[in-house]
Amino acid sequence: MYHPLNPRLLHFLRPARNAHLQPHYFSFTKAYSSANIHGVCSSSSSSSSSSSSKSLLEEKDRKIADLQDAYHCCKKDYEIMVERSNKEIMISKDYAIANIAKDLLDTVDVLGMALASIPPAMRKPSRSEPAEKLLDTMVNFYAGVSLMENELGKVLRRHGIEAYAPLGQKLDPKRATAAFKKEIAGKEPGTIFTVPKVGYTYRGKILRPAQVGVVAESRTFMTSALSNKFKTTLCFSINDKVGALENCLSAIKAMDISLTRIESRPSKTAGWDYDFFVDLDAASAGQVDRVVEGLRQHTTDVRVIGSEAKAQDSVPWFPRKMTDLDTFAEKVLEMGEELSSDHPGAKDPSYRQRRANITRKAKMFRTGDPVPHVDYTKEEVETWGIIYRKLTTMYRTHACREHQYVFPLLEQNCGYSDQTIPQLENVSRFLKDCTGFTIRPVMGLLTSRDFLNAFAFRVFHSTQYIRHPSKPFYTPEPDVCHELLGHAPLFADPDFADFCHEIGLASLGASDEDIKKLATIFWFTAEFGLCRQGDEIKAYGAGLLSSFGELEYSLSDKPELRPFDPHKTSIQPYPITEFQPVYFVADSFKDAQEKVRDFAATMSRPFSVRYNALTQSIEVLDSKDTVVRFAKSIRDDMKTLTNVIESLS
Repeated sequence: MYHPLNPRLLHFLRPARNAHLQPHYFSFTKAYSSANIHGVCSSSSSSSSSSSSKSLLEEKDRKIADLQDAYHCCKKDYEIMVERSNKEIMISKDYAIANIAKDLLDTVDVLGMALASIPPAMRKPSRSEPAEKLLDTMVNFYAGVSLMENELGKVLRRHGIEAYAPLGQKLDPKRATAAFKKEIAGKEPGTIFTVPKVGYTYRGKILRPAQVGVVAESRTFMTSALSNKFKTTLCFSINDKVGALENCLSAIKAMDISLTRIESRPSKTAGWDYDFFVDLDAASAGQVDRVVEGLRQHTTDVRVIGSEAKAQDSVPWFPRKMTDLDTFAEKVLEMGEELSSDHPGAKDPSYRQRRANITRKAKMFRTGDPVPHVDYTKEEVETWGIIYRKLTTMYRTHACREHQYVFPLLEQNCGYSDQTIPQLENVSRFLKDCTGFTIRPVMGLLTSRDFLNAFAFRVFHSTQYIRHPSKPFYTPEPDVCHELLGHAPLFADPDFADFCHEIGLASLGASDEDIKKLATIFWFTAEFGLCRQGDEIKAYGAGLLSSFGELEYSLSDKPELRPFDPHKTSIQPYPITEFQPVYFVADSFKDAQEKVRDFAATMSRPFSVRYNALTQSIEVLDSKDTVVRFAKSIRDDMKTLTNVIESLS
């Protein structure tokens, strides 16, 4: 394991820093001796010589003091180095043990499967059976393997490794992975009903999550809009006194509203002890207003953080945690299972059934699940191959350098080729390693708000079905060719990923008008954007990189090219059924990101937000405490940057 050297120790390890002091030290000794000899031999020296010697001694005293200070600094740095080295040694040991343990876990699984292969009736001695000797052998085998499993378990526990099987518990994505889901009557959805592979922890930290089977929710096709429910998040503050929380919850209950989540934390507002965040499903904006008024009878600090209903003094509801994206699963505008009459596959029953099967998997997906695997048919792979071969020949001359750089990596790591349609799960893992972006399956087109909100979590919603084989070079909606050939490569580029993330953050809690502007910016950049690279114009928009016809057209002299300016781009009208008459050219992805950030600052939103990658949650910067905490994290990052600069200088 590589451990970078502490930049503060560099001056200790490089003698050149204080090398100029050493000669002075020896010259001081020589001068001091000479002064003594001179004093013995010539007691009648002049007063000017005495004064000069005194000044020399004072100068040497100062240099001795400097040397002492340098020594103490070096000593302190050495002590820090020893302390950090000891910590790094402990971390290395923990890392080594964890790696060894991971190798042993598969052995434990094999032992468990070997034991399970023995039928229960053959695990105990039985003299009544004719094959007495065989049964005894099986019993001994089972006893031996059981002993081995127990001893191995003791070894693991001795080193701080504990097994856990969360049977009957609610699924916690941090501790268990849902290997499959099944609807079971009489059991609460989300409950773990079987544990094929137990999980392991090392000193309280997850070493390997358990693989479990989870009770699935009974699926209906009713969206929140159809059921007239509006997701709303309220925040209210109370003081620590008897009955305070009960009074507030009673006020909500009196409105006949069900809470879907309640969360408490120490208050960040002066004069209050605790803040409570509650999610509820309201029937109307008026009901939200009545709940707020009811709460204000018990506390004056009540805020509507987000609401899908147009409640008074509220901003639109937006996801705060990664799991909130699960609410988008069935909120599809069009396509997906249902096809419009002019769709090439509208009159093909087998194609419609195939789409329904694929979108059903996307509908079942929840945060923490692996992206569903799709076994593409020979006909689907042939359609993909036709498109793949045509477009890849154009990328060398038309695509931006970032796309050309990443595409071979996708071929090497994710199975991109004209013979295979890559699986979203493999591509998602690759992107996460590159920029932290992940891919989430979706049934069809989402609303602009939901689609952009996901970017705040570095999540891209992707379809898995492919266009109809009768028209391989045309599709009326995004399909897997558009997603994997157009969008996915650039999500592996840090600057482009940051640009999309910036748009996502700007969309959280934005007004409908601002969402429309941000969606238009996304259309003219991530979908149909051009960029300047040296003296050439190249394409980076997914709509261009997945359409050979418009890719060629966009770089011809036919369309009008304008410099990217979010304030002008956001109000530019555009067609969706024909080639774009106007394209916007960005100087770079980083420059586009800065311009979008400046544009977001002009939006009418009463707060700012940041994404906490550690907790995969959104932090609302609407108070002094949250801003101070954010500033401290920036200060820590600046210290790290300063140390790096010092080590490189």
